[in-house]
Amino acid sequence: MNRPSFHDLTAHQQRQFGNGVGPYWLPDRLRNLITQTASWFFKDASWRHHDFGYAVGGDRWDRARCDWKFFTAMMRDAISQSLIWSPIAVPAALLISLAFFLTVRIGGQFGSFDYRDSYASLEDVIGGYRT
Repeated sequence: MNRPSFHDLTAHQQRQFGNGVGPYWLPDRLRNLITQTASWFFKDASWRHHDFGYAVGGDRWDRARCDWKFFTAMMRDAISQSLIWSPIAVPAALLISLAFFLTVRIGGQFGSFDYRDSYASLEDVIGGYRT
């Protein structure tokens, strides 16, 4: 089976997918606060893509690829801060990017990533994702 892509979702499904920045076990109020704060720095680094990749699952290399794509997207957004904010915003956003990356690399192995022998189907991902 081919690996489902986030782009296989409709635009509405893409906007609704995921639980924000943070693991499913984090209290909603705290996760919403982190998500809103991260939105100041990261416009295109979609944690929705990252959550989708975790729901599709796979092996440890699939997880590493999801995390790396998230990190590079955050880095792109961090570098773009120089056009919007003061020069201090770029180093701050780069540091936050690194912190988020390390957090997902360490924490994602504890129940967030769906380790499996084959990828989940698009229908399984849509129907079974915890929000």
